[in-house]
Amino acid sequence: MSRQVIAVTGGGRGIGLAITTRLLAAGYGVVANTHRTQALPGELLDSYPDRIVTVSGDIGVERTSQDIVEAAQRLGRLHAVVHSAGVCRDRLLMTMDKADWDEVIRVNLGGAFLITKHALKVMTRQRYGRLVYVSSAAALMGNAGQSSYAASKAGIEGLSRSVSQEYARFGVRTVALSPGLVDGGLGAQLPPAVRNERRERQLLGEAAVRHVAGTVAFLVGPDADHINGTVVHMHGGIRF
Repeated sequence: MSRQVIAVTGGGRGIGLAITTRLLAAGYGVVANTHRTQALPGELLDSYPDRIVTVSGDIGVERTSQDIVEAAQRLGRLHAVVHSAGVCRDRLLMTMDKADWDEVIRVNLGGAFLITKHALKVMTRQRYGRLVYVSSAAALMGNAGQSSYAASKAGIEGLSRSVSQEYARFGVRTVALSPGLVDGGLGAQLPPAVRNERRERQLLGEAAVRHVAGTVAFLVGPDADHINGTVVHMHGGIRF
């Protein structure tokens, strides 16, 4: 049997790096997409030299998605894609530059479209595949100063549901994972006052990056085989 391979966009930092690490520990082959300015930790590459491939590139550029899928096929059988790449350009809407809006949509939502498009070409032929999109509680609730980010994540959830409707007959499953505030990734870059306010809104407080990675590992595994076309919320409950 061919090795099961999972492609992780944004796999070089924050949540994406935690996901990459967890999937390698679970025995998968991993194609980790990293930004041009990032590199995976050397100890990770040394620990799994035959099961990890790095593809550097901008996920908002179509060639990058093509390269990721081709690398996955060389490594084994493309089992799943985890779209974790994301950027934010937080400003109140009236003061937001259109270039910043466009960049968030291009990377977060456009990248999801591109990796999905090219992964589907393989998954439909093999009659199986998983697509896991890392969304955000902002997609449902919104956040002041994050209109572009919230819109991009809401778009990802709509994309996930639509792809499930189109390709379930080919054995392709989709799911969006929607964390709240997490102790790593983009959430860790928030100003302290904003981060504390959002932490207080979550009934269980801030989630750990390792919990997000563990949930992704479950969602690509056999016990999640009937989860499809939905959003999994893991914000720990929201205080009203």
